[in-house]
Amino acid sequence: MWESIKKLLLKVYKNYNVQTFLFPFVAIVGIVLISFIFLFIFTRHGQSYPVPTFTGLNHDAVEKLAKQYKLRYEITDSVYILTRKPGTIVEQNPPVGTKVKQNRRIFLTINAKNPKKVEMPNIVGVTLRQAKAILDKQGLIVGNLVFVPDIAVNNILEQKFKGKTIEPGKLIAKGSRVDLILGRGMQNERTGLPLLIGLNQSESRSKLIDASLNLGQVKYDETIKDYKDSLNAMVYSQYPAYSESNSISFGSRVDIWLTLNEARIPKIKTELGIDSLYMQIDTTLLKEIVE
Repeated sequence: MWESIKKLLLKVYKNYNVQTFLFPFVAIVGIVLISFIFLFIFTRHGQSYPVPTFTGLNHDAVEKLAKQYKLRYEITDSVYILTRKPGTIVEQNPPVGTKVKQNRRIFLTINAKNPKKVEMPNIVGVTLRQAKAILDKQGLIVGNLVFVPDIAVNNILEQKFKGKTIEPGKLIAKGSRVDLILGRGMQNERTGLPLLIGLNQSESRSKLIDASLNLGQVKYDETIKDYKDSLNAMVYSQYPAYSESNSISFGSRVDIWLTLNEARIPKIKTELGIDSLYMQIDTTLLKEIVE
């Protein structure tokens, strides 16, 4: 039986019409299969891996990690952040955990070793709000606010850098903090305590400066794992606690607690058109405040 089938197939194969159709068909199928195999090998179809963490690494560690994961990298920008170690990566794109294929290029931002220098402006005699705008434009940051008895309420009496008076025109690192000596009046004037709940650390500090106050202790809960988390974290408690009628002395410090857990952030409830904050402070937080 098998011999008969074999003879029949051989007879069909030797038929000229069959060969005319069969050879091109086999060739097309072969080309298609080879193309699929080629694409699979060179694009690694279906094989992708999570991007590792380059943030916080120096150049040598970045190169080693890139080779380990068979990735390419390119340093596309540099910044200067006082709180980060010079020469380390502060940002990456794509973000950590993004699925990419091997040989993908990762774009990195590095913290500069030598910060750009800028001239110190003259802000003596202007208001705190004006001084903040001038320093911001120059790439500098308002540092500690110190208030002394003086008739010029909230006006700059002296500008300091690293504990010493700094003259206008002197070159200092961009991003530096400039401490300010201001007048608080002669009647021990007070300022309203701002609501910080739901803001991040940067927003909280800016709002406190606008209110002539200093940012005190900054504490994070267990949801904060790294620097990026700390940037995105929001205030869920502050001390002194917010109250519409609460006032506080100029230059006072306000402590904040931050989290990534939105469920932990108290909601603002409106009654009769008046916003009031209903806050519940757990025993752990209360203990921290007392200590």
